[in-house]
Amino acid sequence: MSINRPPPKLAAFTLLELIIVIVLVAIVSVYIITRSDSSSSYQLDTIVEQIISSARLSQQLSMNDNTRTFALLIQSNSINLTADGSPFAVGNISFPINFGSQVTLSPNGSISFNSLGETTATTLNVQLNQTIQICFRSSGYIERC
Repeated sequence: MSINRPPPKLAAFTLLELIIVIVLVAIVSVYIITRSDSSSSYQLDTIVEQIISSARLSQQLSMNDNTRTFALLIQSNSINLTADGSPFAVGNISFPINFGSQVTLSPNGSISFNSLGETTATTLNVQLNQTIQICFRSSGYIERC
């Protein structure tokens, strides 16, 4: 009985092919490790954008309705939109928005806008494994610091 063997050049991987595969596996594994680490960063970015959007909504409502006082109430891990001190609902957005116990907002308090969209200058710290600051400028501009 005879065994058919492949030609010598096709029998195994070359050293160069093995090195290329090892390098590609290393690159993919580093990418996967860094992506899983950035999920909390993505969550923090989402929270910051929700706060900025809610603040801009409060600002727009204050500019459009001079008969009521709208404010963004900031608590340790949630925000609430109020009109004359009472909770306010807009469309399908329900307030308060609770961010969970891992998130810390400071300082706590209320940010209100006048009919021109102006407010008192404030810096809000949003913390979840790292801290991002949101600046409320006296001119009414709201941004990440």
